[in-house]
Amino acid sequence: MELRHLRYFVAVAEEGGFSAAARTLHVVQPTLSMQIRDLEHELGGPLFDRAGRRPRLTPAGQAFLIEARQVLAQAERAQDAARSALRGETGSVRIGVAGAVVFGGLLAGLIRDFHEARPLVRIELREAGPQVQRTAILAGELDVGFSALPAPPGEPRLASAPASSVSFLVALPAGHRLGRHRTLTVEQLAGEEHIEYITGDGDLTPPWPHRREADPPSRFRADSTLSVLALIAAKVGIAVVPAGVERAAVPEVVYRPLAEPGRATDFHLLHRSTEPVPAVAAFVRACRQPSALRPETASRAPGGSPRSPGGSS
Repeated sequence: MELRHLRYFVAVAEEGGFSAAARTLHVVQPTLSMQIRDLEHELGGPLFDRAGRRPRLTPAGQAFLIEARQVLAQAERAQDAARSALRGETGSVRIGVAGAVVFGGLLAGLIRDFHEARPLVRIELREAGPQVQRTAILAGELDVGFSALPAPPGEPRLASAPASSVSFLVALPAGHRLGRHRTLTVEQLAGEEHIEYITGDGDLTPPWPHRREADPPSRFRADSTLSVLALIAAKVGIAVVPAGVERAAVPEVVYRPLAEPGRATDFHLLHRSTEPVPAVAAFVRACRQPSALRPETASRAPGGSPRSPGGSS
């Protein structure tokens, strides 16, 4: 039994005759009649009473019609689901992020636009540093990432494109003496207790006065921007943090611009060079549009096609 047998049977039942059903199905009537008889033979009995001018459903035919319609409807839904997935309209995108990208507003705008265009795609965010993102993307545990590091030149399975440039602020405990200044320079921060980022995997490294060998190591360290702000609120030190974190509105923390021209860190969209998942490929394409990101510099597209030279891949 195949789906065409069910379609032929339903058509005969709904059209009220073999001739009308044949015209609707665009097949010749002998072929239609043969297919219905094959179906009846497989089922072990007649589905239509052919004694009158118009075929009528037998009790078995009436029962079969209900189920046949449901099977055909389910088959159509299955086809629609597969087509939607192939067009990238369903599925999921797992995104690795760092705090600076979240606070900067870039990610929120990208996800909002993508969700409006493809509302059925699931979005999953995971906080991870650059090295973790690289490993997870290659292992299939993440799909894309936003990282302070581009794709390494020696790894052809990864590609990247510039996403945003992050400038810096000085975060101070409320009432700190430096708070009286409207802007601060790196030199003005010398001698202050500095809360350091744990950057063992090459993550964001804010500018800070050069530490001399005789200087004692920082007593306070944290692996995320929110943790850094928590230490500042506890009045144990100050920190240079990515711009945008002021949106978090952490109590007892104030911010001053860092007046250091050229002090910025670039963030990159990181993804697989060849992307087999349509929803993920659609997200990468959306991120690579000129309106969303700066002009791409990766040498490989999501589908593996060459790009203009000059970027990391």
